[in-house]
Amino acid sequence: MLLLLPAIALAAPATPTAPAALDAPFAAAATEAQVPVVLLYAIAMEASGLRPHEASAWGGRTMFDFVEVDEVGGPDVEAASALLSLDPNAVIDDWRLSVRAAAALLAERARVHNGGVLPPTADLDAWQGAVTAFSGRDEPMLQGLYVEGIYALLAAGFTAESAYGAVTVPAQDVSVPRPPAPPPDATDYPGAAASVPACPDNYSDYSRSAGDIDVIVIHTVQGSYSGCASWFANCSAGASAHYVVRSSDGQVTQMVREADVGWHAGNWDINERSVGIEHEGYVSDCGYYTEAMYQGSAALALDVASRQGVPLDRSHVIGHNEVPDPYNPGSYGGAGNHTDPGPCWDWDYYMGLLGDGTSTATGKVLGYVRADDVYNTGGNLTGATVTVVETGASTTVDGDGLYRFADLPFGSYTLRASLDGYASDTCVSELTAAEDWCSIALSPGRDDTGAGTDTGRPRGQEDQARVPRPGKATPLGEIPACATGGSSPTMALVAGLFLLARRRR
Repeated sequence: MLLLLPAIALAAPATPTAPAALDAPFAAAATEAQVPVVLLYAIAMEASGLRPHEASAWGGRTMFDFVEVDEVGGPDVEAASALLSLDPNAVIDDWRLSVRAAAALLAERARVHNGGVLPPTADLDAWQGAVTAFSGRDEPMLQGLYVEGIYALLAAGFTAESAYGAVTVPAQDVSVPRPPAPPPDATDYPGAAASVPACPDNYSDYSRSAGDIDVIVIHTVQGSYSGCASWFANCSAGASAHYVVRSSDGQVTQMVREADVGWHAGNWDINERSVGIEHEGYVSDCGYYTEAMYQGSAALALDVASRQGVPLDRSHVIGHNEVPDPYNPGSYGGAGNHTDPGPCWDWDYYMGLLGDGTSTATGKVLGYVRADDVYNTGGNLTGATVTVVETGASTTVDGDGLYRFADLPFGSYTLRASLDGYASDTCVSELTAAEDWCSIALSPGRDDTGAGTDTGRPRGQEDQARVPRPGKATPLGEIPACATGGSSPTMALVAGLFLLARRRR
């Protein structure tokens, strides 16, 4: 179930900056439909990185990843077009019309969700139900990944390049809904933030164990993180990988258990003895390959290798483009001759992170220290001391109310905050990605014993989902599908072009 956390009081959304080519159509569409323009930008950013025309691996089109009704889960191009009496082909072909159609569909979903009225455009959290419905996904966990990704972008702010120039959306004062953590027995990788099982029709039920797996295959999705999860969960995909890694923060979702054989390589021999790791993005867009993605992926690969005994060298950690074509000796990229992860993937850096198998992936822990309540935006306790209990490292709270610890090895940490005139308190961080939020509220009073008022409740994970974040600009025999990102120019994406060809007949 999607964990929708309580909304906080919101100011008017900060205004995005963009060149006229992007700004005018987005602003006009948002005004016409009475939807928040920053939310419209975030939806497009999550779906495509604001890429107007390139099809995703599952056939989604436009920067909003529109799909046909009753096909792959996604925003419905038929419904969106009908709201404006437009031809769906025109919406697919003209990115300006796609922006209008997306705005109209978001508004329609908001009215249905809110009893016929639109939420205030300044209250972005009030639009979460509309975004859930807009997603076109039916499974709560898939809805959760979609909404979380969009609201995490809003909370952090983002900058993206598109064919029509750059757009920058400043950080917005929102709460980020987090799906519940998967049960420990639902994943092989302890750092997985979510478990979304692939459809059983998309992989082979095996009983592999250590010794059966000696290869890790690196892929690029050719689409979004949540879209890939939705595709693998769809029984028409005919493809799957074991894991998907998000670009913005290195978050990992497990989709196939390692004991089972994923259909990702286009080569049955490689499939039988490999684990496939998908990475959000497009082969031709280097902005998706972020430091956070490399760190999150490397931590995952190290864990897989340690449990399965995979040698950490370039003969056993390979790209999809290095998988032999089983039908054409001398050709590579599996049966589809795919090129992912492509020239943007920095193999030297990635293998350096893997090292000899003893390297440790690191991340950042940060959070607010505030008086009485972590939602008290006027109660920043500048100068408070925050200590990592396990290491003894300490820092002070900056003028923005935040403390920060960088380059911490992945693991569990207790953060203790103290300030004269306040009773000290703690939160617990489970650091498994590029960053983790762990905010602390201090109550006025004495702390004679040094024990503070800690109740033992691990509040860090709760706080990171609910406390507004500061702004930052981030770059953002199988039928191969999501796992086949980056096919050669002569090989079309099967699902996408099939859907488009069918429409144009």
